[in-house]
Amino acid sequence: MKLNRIVTAALFAASFAAPALAEDKAITEALKIEKQIRETCDKVVPAFVFIGGGSGVLISSDGWFLTNHHVCANPQTMTVDQLDQTCNLAGGHFYKCEVVGLDPLGDICLCKIKDAHDLPFVELGDSDDVHTGEACIAVGNPFMLGSMDYHPTVTFGTVSANHVNANAGYTDVIQTDAAVNPGNSGGPLFSVDGKLLGINGRISTRFSNRVNTGIGYAIPVNQIKRYIRDLKKGGYVRHALIQGLTGAKTMQDAHDEFEGAVIHEVTKGSTAEKAGFKVDDRIVSVEDQAVHNYWRFLGILGTYPPGSEISMKVKREGETVEIKVALDKMDLPPQAALKPDLGATFNDAEDGTGVVILKVRSKTDAAAKGLKPGDIITKFNGEEVQDAPGLAKAILKLRPRKTVALVVKRGDASLDLEIVLEGRAKK
Repeated sequence: MKLNRIVTAALFAASFAAPALAEDKAITEALKIEKQIRETCDKVVPAFVFIGGGSGVLISSDGWFLTNHHVCANPQTMTVDQLDQTCNLAGGHFYKCEVVGLDPLGDICLCKIKDAHDLPFVELGDSDDVHTGEACIAVGNPFMLGSMDYHPTVTFGTVSANHVNANAGYTDVIQTDAAVNPGNSGGPLFSVDGKLLGINGRISTRFSNRVNTGIGYAIPVNQIKRYIRDLKKGGYVRHALIQGLTGAKTMQDAHDEFEGAVIHEVTKGSTAEKAGFKVDDRIVSVEDQAVHNYWRFLGILGTYPPGSEISMKVKREGETVEIKVALDKMDLPPQAALKPDLGATFNDAEDGTGVVILKVRSKTDAAAKGLKPGDIITKFNGEEVQDAPGLAKAILKLRPRKTVALVVKRGDASLDLEIVLEGRAKK
């Protein structure tokens, strides 16, 4: 982030230069900064993605891109209305894409442009190296203005704070005053040299007006890096906790001259007890990040996925003790704990080829697309269907709301159908 600091310092110096002695120098420096910003925008804007009414950004040449969960999914039901979607790159290039990984709590979706290669993409930066006062660039589609000609909006500002526990529902964010508005959701926040710092997600508003007030929040890219492997596996990712060490009853802020989070209770037999935590321990750092209070502790914890082994330092009777602990899995929200379902019951076909439909449930996409009892499914997503157990297994490998291709035999006719899988509660 050295370049960001140089730019910020140059802007500051130029604004206070003595007019009589340094006017030419100030103008020269300002033009250099302007040139740098223009060059960075020319580099990063081609990787911008228009999706739905929001924004996204490509992070690989083969089509992986990031956006917000709330851009692609209903935040109440956490279901994706249409997993097979379309998107446009800057300039209007049209592509088919699919939502692959969903992180409702972190408000991130990882999507993939189908059959993509040689696409422009951006480099991931280091969000932990971001400092207050550094310059930053936000690219987005505010109020869908960019969708009119598929040229995104670019705004310039400063990082107001880093590692903020925002009231926006995020545990850890970069706060910026770069203008972001509805439609910027899912769009990138860049350093001046074009490194991705985070994904713009939400803003603070006043008087119920959903317009920029100078406070925007970006999900830090380092958090996204830690979850990217799980996101690529598909479906919903889980966040982490330390069993026996979360909740207001077990931990509170240090209410004296010291900072930190004080443990008041350690559940017997829990992960916390097994790791070596004790009552009255005061947690002062997690992975070398200072813990000022209980909320900061939760904020840092929220950036690591389950299974991560993290190092924590606690103050215990005047000594500093280091404790390592592997993070537990947080339960998925009930809305996300759904299994994929065809919307119909089926059994092996009598002639041994494919499966026969026994019943189609009403108000399902299968019913809407015309699947009927007696139809014989011979292919599912391009693969031959051998028997009912094989089809059931193939369905369970996918996600609710996934669009699947069927080849159906109906009498002497062969039909091609595309059906969206239902989501049913797991028993």
